[in-house]
Amino acid sequence: MTALPPDYDTDPERFLSNAKWGHDDVHPYVAERIAQAGANRVLDVGDGHGALTRLLPDLGMKGILLDISPTMVALGPRPAVRADGRRLPVSDSSFDAVAALYTLYHYEDPLVPISECRRVLRTGGLFVACSPNRNSTPELSAVLPLSGESGTFDGEDSPAIVADVFNGPHDQVEEVRWVGPMHTLTDSAYATAFLRTMGMSEGGASAAANQLELPMTLTMRGCFVYAIKG
Repeated sequence: MTALPPDYDTDPERFLSNAKWGHDDVHPYVAERIAQAGANRVLDVGDGHGALTRLLPDLGMKGILLDISPTMVALGPRPAVRADGRRLPVSDSSFDAVAALYTLYHYEDPLVPISECRRVLRTGGLFVACSPNRNSTPELSAVLPLSGESGTFDGEDSPAIVADVFNGPHDQVEEVRWVGPMHTLTDSAYATAFLRTMGMSEGGASAAANQLELPMTLTMRGCFVYAIKG
């Protein structure tokens, strides 16, 4: 079990490569859930160029983006802070909600950033994490080199990991598992872009895309974990 190495500064196009194709996305669902919780101040930890943060003002919330990558912070909405999720430069109990979406698998020990997220939440505040399952996108198993391998924060394990931190007598942890056709790879350009986001090089993704029978609808599986600090 290893953490997914970040390459957001050395190869930012890998992360950004499929942004021009329209597809379903988890961030609007999370933004709505945070709004329903009555949050005002939201800390968006490790969200790259701020896909969640951008949605918050229209829902009446104030978001602060925090990411360790200077490249991503430069692309994100203001205010944005470059910082390590393991050492949040934030006072205790200062946010109504904290999100860590598609980021905790970059840590060898995700308990550390989750503990920091809990620390900066006010009592009654909402934490939300999201990650894909090991068995997501089975249609690509023949071309993805690490398909099915365990990471440090897979969707299958994420609720238990969060519960190890949110373990107070009044804390609450809820898992919401999801499955859906978020992406339909219509042509080789889209397939190459999607494979890039899965960690492949430009050349490797292009070669793999040429092996696929397109169009191809992918079965995406993952898990939201919502936790309330009691």
